[in-house]
Amino acid sequence: MAAENERPKGSAISSQAFELLKVVLTLVLTGVIGGGITYYYQNRSHREQQDAQELETARQSAITFLREVGDTLEQRRHHALRVVDSIRDNAAPDEQAQAWKDYNNAVNAWNGKWNLYRALVLEQFGPEMQKRFYDVDADSGTVWDKFSITGKLISLDNMLTEYQKQTADKPLPDANEILRRYSTLTQDCYAFYSEVIARIQEGRVGRHSWVEPGAKGTPNK
Repeated sequence: MAAENERPKGSAISSQAFELLKVVLTLVLTGVIGGGITYYYQNRSHREQQDAQELETARQSAITFLREVGDTLEQRRHHALRVVDSIRDNAAPDEQAQAWKDYNNAVNAWNGKWNLYRALVLEQFGPEMQKRFYDVDADSGTVWDKFSITGKLISLDNMLTEYQKQTADKPLPDANEILRRYSTLTQDCYAFYSEVIARIQEGRVGRHSWVEPGAKGTPNK
């Protein structure tokens, strides 16, 4: 009889142990799953915050680039037109000399940072925008309308140098043609600035733009 009375007791203990095991397993699984879910959302939130910070940094860097490259480029174009006007209007020699000096200073300022500008265009806006800034293949040709901004600056610098020297042994560049070409360069610059601004507003900057290895070649002017 004693053995028969012990069976229910042992069965009850086993049942309690099983229930306890279920509780423990439930707690463990809840902790693991809950911890995993929490980690996932915390990690995603961290990535989103980091991405937002990187995007804001890229935007600020792009804005700084736009202001600097725009100022340097506009200074060069402004002083180039002053050279043309001073020669065409037959200004005093010292005025022409000053216009040419100011232009050369603007060219030197542009050349001194050109490689940095080219790298920043690629880093911030991708290869498509870099080709609009400098296209080694198109710029090595002779078709004006296919030149990049840099290619047009180089071509215009050559024309301006010949015009300023006023050599009589060969035909001088036409001042009106120089001005016409500067007008198309102005349009290119405006379109470039507009696209840069649009990309900044849309967040297509930094690693959010398509980046590929930089272009080859380094022009002097």
